[in-house]
Amino acid sequence: MNSQMTKSLLIDETADLAAAMAAIRSNARGMVLVVNDARQVVGLLTDGDISNALLKHENMHAPVIEHMNRDFVWVPEGATKEHTLKLLDSRVRAIPVLDQDRRLVTLVSTGYLEPRPEIYARAKAPTRISLAGGGTDFTQYFMQHGGVSLSATIAKHSHAILRRRLDNLITCYSDEAGESVTFDASSKINYDGNLDIFKAAINVIKPDYGFDLWVSSDYPPGSGLGGSATVLSAVIGCLNVFREDKLDNYHVAEHAFEAERIELAISGGWQDQYSTVFGGFNFIEFNEGRNTVTPLRIDPVAMNELEERFILCYTGSTHLGEAIQTENRNREPDDPAVISFAEDIKAIAYAMKNNLIRGNLSDFGRMLDETWRLKKSFNPSVSNEAIDRIYNTAIDAGAEGGRLLGTGGGGYFLFFVKPFERYQVSRALADIGLKTESVVFDNRGLQYWAAR
Repeated sequence: MNSQMTKSLLIDETADLAAAMAAIRSNARGMVLVVNDARQVVGLLTDGDISNALLKHENMHAPVIEHMNRDFVWVPEGATKEHTLKLLDSRVRAIPVLDQDRRLVTLVSTGYLEPRPEIYARAKAPTRISLAGGGTDFTQYFMQHGGVSLSATIAKHSHAILRRRLDNLITCYSDEAGESVTFDASSKINYDGNLDIFKAAINVIKPDYGFDLWVSSDYPPGSGLGGSATVLSAVIGCLNVFREDKLDNYHVAEHAFEAERIELAISGGWQDQYSTVFGGFNFIEFNEGRNTVTPLRIDPVAMNELEERFILCYTGSTHLGEAIQTENRNREPDDPAVISFAEDIKAIAYAMKNNLIRGNLSDFGRMLDETWRLKKSFNPSVSNEAIDRIYNTAIDAGAEGGRLLGTGGGGYFLFFVKPFERYQVSRALADIGLKTESVVFDNRGLQYWAAR
């Protein structure tokens, strides 16, 4: 509201009716607001109030304070349009908007726009448990021979929240690392070991605005749950909120892969990115022309039984992802040992998928055990004496099978236990100082949204 309009709407409480009438004629609003020395609105006077005063034989020099309405209708600054419309619909001609000190902000009739609250973006992405097929999702292998992955996502998430800034600064915070980094959105981003995973996501999406970003996770680093891809997907999800051309799930996964594998040159396959973005049970096929994610419809009874018979156990040490993945990547795809291992792993993945969609869990533990033994025979560095002890303890206590998630060397074990021996397995692992956790599936995948 301009100062001239404000001046014609306000009148001092010491003024008379003649001055009030002159102000009403000037502002053409049919009213004036009466203010005290502190410019606080203490009353409202309409042209009707003045007419009533004159009908009572008052003269035009009577003080406005004697005829104003102290109990007038007004709304606080920030009131919703809905509330304002309800008052206008009650035959109120115009409504003063007052700040917290009762000073006039504006006067509204129609066309009032409520103040817009700050919009921010949130995202959450679930981690994955790899059930079978891992290792055949490396580009150099599946480009020649084709690869598959069977995975499911669980309720351990990475969480991201992002708000835009009015300047070009980008500030990123990691709750787990206890670190932050700040740089200019228009400058070249350098990888220096400080929150490079965030920088890589920003580099591939290329936002042209500044923002503040916070990320936290429900799992420890190096867990073997595909955490890097989960963090990247959550960050990209937040950035996607503010894009006009929204990325679909395939493109989000591809950008997450690009950030981790190309930008940061971290060795690994493709399954983690697709798993966290799409969510649920997925059978993913990799080949030279196209990667295809096929969601599996698992019977609810089978899914409930899987949750009850799965046990997660953290080994107490982080996995050796980069070292083992680099070893695997450096193997020639036509190496007979590589082909033999991959064909066996793919066969288990197809068999496990077929059993799952039929609700048949009778061979599930055996196939997990077979996958783990194949993995160890192909690359002995995925295990060690301490890891073997954990596995054997669980098997002796009643686990039908299991596998170390991720590349190996540490992180989480996933065990599949016999129906009545879950608690014996948990107690046996607790006796060697390890904590077990239940598995809860998350079928929603990457979620991102705008909030106020």
